[in-house]
Amino acid sequence: MSNPFIPFSIAMITPFTEDGNLSLEGIPSLVEHYRKNKVPALLISGSTGEQHSMTIRERVSLFHEVKKAASDDFLLYGGVAAVLTKDAIELAAAAESAGLNGIMLGFPPYLRISQQEAHHYVEKICSHTSLPIMLYNNPPRTGFNLETETLLSLAGQFPQIMALKEAGDTAEILHVKQQLGHDFPVLSGSDLTIIENKDYGYDGITSIIGNIIPNEMQAISKAISFGESDTAKAIFDKVKPLLGTMLELGILRSIKHLLNEQGIHAGYCREPISILSVDEKAKLASSYHTFLSGN
Repeated sequence: MSNPFIPFSIAMITPFTEDGNLSLEGIPSLVEHYRKNKVPALLISGSTGEQHSMTIRERVSLFHEVKKAASDDFLLYGGVAAVLTKDAIELAAAAESAGLNGIMLGFPPYLRISQQEAHHYVEKICSHTSLPIMLYNNPPRTGFNLETETLLSLAGQFPQIMALKEAGDTAEILHVKQQLGHDFPVLSGSDLTIIENKDYGYDGITSIIGNIIPNEMQAISKAISFGESDTAKAIFDKVKPLLGTMLELGILRSIKHLLNEQGIHAGYCREPISILSVDEKAKLASSYHTFLSGN
């Protein structure tokens, strides 16, 4: 089984209508945007895709709709995480039936499960899919931290566990790499720390701001992988002010606003995430214009 988890991918957004319905009609426009910009891989229904605002049925339909629009032009990863194990199993099976290349398996939010319970959760999902799996450890969002010992046990037991996305303690990454080897990629989801991530042992990123500036973020990722740190830093210095503005205003609603302004059907966020105010739109437009002008 080949490892589909490559150094650069984009966590794609999910389009919703103004009244909060899932807008599958917007998927072809979004996918074409990624295709035109030669994005190599997409994460469907992750945190950036507002996964926990959706029903299981909506997420299943999203997997199929993105695959239909994307065909074989991208590597596609399905975001799988749920409070109930049976729902995570259903999502994993749906990702496989939709023809996705792998899944990103997150842990149940809010429950603060034990290491033993986490081990059992992953075991259950692995027993219901043959897809390659990237485990996603995100303590700030879930309240649960996957300990290194548990990760090593799972990776040893299930060869289909091929990667880790780590949003927790970076101090353990080099140890994980030593134990599992360099063929086991560890990825980040933080655009803001993309430059220093290499020093911690990260192999790449699932980018969020890449929804807006895919070429620049992919160029940074490639420069880092080639050891061209000065080039990576120079590009990031141009990106950082825009990223800062978008984080300040709320990155999901900023992304959707900018894409909509370009005629790409990004839709709305689901409440309680709001739309930008007039003043916020002006601030974002100014920052984006400054970025485009190179000043």
